[in-house]
Amino acid sequence: MGALHITGVGPIAIDDELLDHIFTVVIAKLRRKEPVLLSWTDDAGQEQWIFLGDHVSVRAEFDSTVRGPRDRMWLDRLMVAANSNSGLSVSAAIVDRDSRRIPTDHRTDHRVRARSTRARPGRLSA
Repeated sequence: MGALHITGVGPIAIDDELLDHIFTVVIAKLRRKEPVLLSWTDDAGQEQWIFLGDHVSVRAEFDSTVRGPRDRMWLDRLMVAANSNSGLSVSAAIVDRDSRRIPTDHRTDHRVRARSTRARPGRLSA
């Protein structure tokens, strides 16, 4: 079990494999100067949210020195969540690891759906 360290927040205990993927996504966003909303459930069962921006220090502490290859499909879903208004949910990422769901706020339904690009009757198309 590793830990994600964020300026002003106590360590967030996360499984090494998930930590590797979450850290990859967060660092990619911050390198591009893009903020990210991150949520998790703490040890007391309270949901915590943090808005990560330019002046935040983020550090990953891994329990193991050996890590497997990153799962590209999981990284893609995590990035979609990080780019969403709901942000990236660590709790949902754990639950949705082997599904096609986007790991945002775990209280709502996040199935991947295709959007129609056709204009609907009575609506203007862009």
